[in-house]
Amino acid sequence: MIPETIEKWWKSGKTLPVEAATQYPLKPIQVANDTGINVLVDMSHRCDFFLLWRLGEQLHQRGIRSAGSHATLDTLLTPESPCRVRIPVAPKIHPFAWWPTPRWNVVLSEGDILNPAYIPEELQELKKYLHDGGGLILSGNWIKEDCSENWSVNQLLSEYNAEILPSDELYQGHRWPAVKVSNDWEIVLKGATGKPIHARRTYGKGRLVLLASSELFRFDQENKNDVVQKSDFLAEIISWAAAGSSPVGGEPRMPTPMWGGGGIYQESEERLDGIVCYYSKNQTNDLLVTLREDFPAITADLYDWFPSPKPEEPMYLILCSGGGGGWAVNIYFPKETGTISTNPEGIRSIFGHEQAHTMPGPRGTIANHPFGGNQGEEHAGWLQGKIVAKYNGESGPNRGCQEVLHESYDGTQQTAEKIFKKAHLDNWRTGWDRLMIWYIWQKLDDRYGPTWYPRWRWVQSKRWVQDPNRQLTWQESIEDMSIAVGEDLFPFFISTGKELGKTRFANAIFLDQSIHLPVAPIGPTPPGNVRLDAIDDYTKPLVPNSNTC
Repeated sequence: MIPETIEKWWKSGKTLPVEAATQYPLKPIQVANDTGINVLVDMSHRCDFFLLWRLGEQLHQRGIRSAGSHATLDTLLTPESPCRVRIPVAPKIHPFAWWPTPRWNVVLSEGDILNPAYIPEELQELKKYLHDGGGLILSGNWIKEDCSENWSVNQLLSEYNAEILPSDELYQGHRWPAVKVSNDWEIVLKGATGKPIHARRTYGKGRLVLLASSELFRFDQENKNDVVQKSDFLAEIISWAAAGSSPVGGEPRMPTPMWGGGGIYQESEERLDGIVCYYSKNQTNDLLVTLREDFPAITADLYDWFPSPKPEEPMYLILCSGGGGGWAVNIYFPKETGTISTNPEGIRSIFGHEQAHTMPGPRGTIANHPFGGNQGEEHAGWLQGKIVAKYNGESGPNRGCQEVLHESYDGTQQTAEKIFKKAHLDNWRTGWDRLMIWYIWQKLDDRYGPTWYPRWRWVQSKRWVQDPNRQLTWQESIEDMSIAVGEDLFPFFISTGKELGKTRFANAIFLDQSIHLPVAPIGPTPPGNVRLDAIDDYTKPLVPNSNTC
C-alpha cells in the first residue's frame, strides 16, 4: 500500500491491515547488552506516566526489551495475533495499523480497585500462558477491608492460592500491603511482623511473582539511587520470571510510544462524529456511556465557544484507565489524544482539555502569542475550565484564578504587591504565570463576555496575515486584545504588575480603519464566575458590560 493510499485510510478513521503495515517495519529499540527477553507492560488495568514513559528506558538499559500496552491481555498472549500499533510510514506520518503480536517472556501487570477488572477471558489466557512457560509479575495496591474478596486481582490470585490483604506491613521505613500465600509459594520479602510482601512460585512450566504493591519497583525519577536500586530489583524479578521460556531473541523491533500513549493500543473502537475512540474491552461501563453521550456534546460546545477549522482527519482518542492525566500528540499524523481516568467527571475534563489543544481558532494557526502559545496549556486549560463548570457542576471563577489574590484583599484599589500573591506576581512581571493569565482572561470575560476570546484570535489572524510565523511580543499581543475588545487594555495589564514598554494604546489601524481606544475601565478586582454564554458574531465590535470594573 503506497503512502497516498495509507493517508486516505487514516483520514477516514481506519486502522491499516497487517499486510499493509508489514511493509513499514518497526524500528529496533535501543537495548544495552540485549538479553532477548520480551516484557509486556500491561496498562489496561492501570495506566500512568511512569508506565508510559519512564519504566521502559530503565529496563532497556538493563538488557530487557519492553512494550507498553492498553489492550486486554487475552488479545496479546497468542503470538502473531493482530495488535494495534503506530507504524513509521514517513517522518511525520505514523498511522495506526494492525501488527503481528510478538511473543512475550514476561507480563508485568498491576491491578487497582478503582480500575477495570481482569475479565474472564484474561484469566483464562493468563492461566494457559503460565502453564505453557510464560512469566507473570502481578502487583496490587491498597484495598479496603470490604473490597478484598471481590477485587478482581484477588479473584485472579485465588487460582494460585494467594491474595493481597487489606492490612499493612512496615518494610524499609515504609508501609506496604501484605500478601497471604500457600506453601506452594516461596516468600522473598517479609515486613516487620513477618507477613510477606513479595513472593513467587512456579505454575506448570511458567513462573508467577506477586508484589504487594508496585511501589516496590516504582522509582523517584529525581533520586538517582532510587532509580538504580528499584530498577535493578525489577530486572532481577523479570529475569527469574522469564526462566520458564527461552528468550525471544532476534531483532528488538517493538512497538514504542512515539510521543504518545502506545506502543500497543486498545483492541476495541467506536466512531463518533469527528472522533475515533480506542478502548479496551474491560473498560468500565460508566466511561463508555460518558464517551458515547458526553464527548460529542463537549466537542460541539468547544467549537461553539471557539470556532476553529475542523481537521481533515478525525480525532483519535485513546481511552485509558488511571488516576488522571492525558496527552496530545501533535508532532505526528494522525494526531492522537489520550485520557487517563476512570472517573466520568475527570474524563470529561481531560477530554475537553485535549480537544482544545487541537483547536487553533477562527482563522487557523497564525502568529503565535506569548500567553502560553496559541494552542498551549493556558488556552486548553481555559476552555477546559468551561467544560468542567458546565458538565461537572463547578462554579466560581474559571480555573480558580481568584487564587492569585491575597486572602485579605477586599477589592479596593491598592498596589499590585498588596493585591496579588508574591509567587504569582514575581512570575508575571516580566514573564508569565498561568493562573495570572486565567485571571486576566476571566476579567475580560466579566466585561466583554466570552465572545472576546475568539474575536481576539480573529483580530490576531487578520493583523498578522502577512507574517504568519511571527512570534508576537507581549505588547503586540495586548494591542491585538485591545483592538478586539475596542478598549485600551494596557493600563489594566500594568495595574496587575505586568512590566510593559508602553503605557497607552489610544489609537490603532485595523483593516485599514482608524480606531480610537478609550481606556478600559477594568481594575485588579476579584474576578466573576465562569461564563458559559453563547458567543456572538466575533467579527463585529463588542458591547462591554458597563457594570464591571
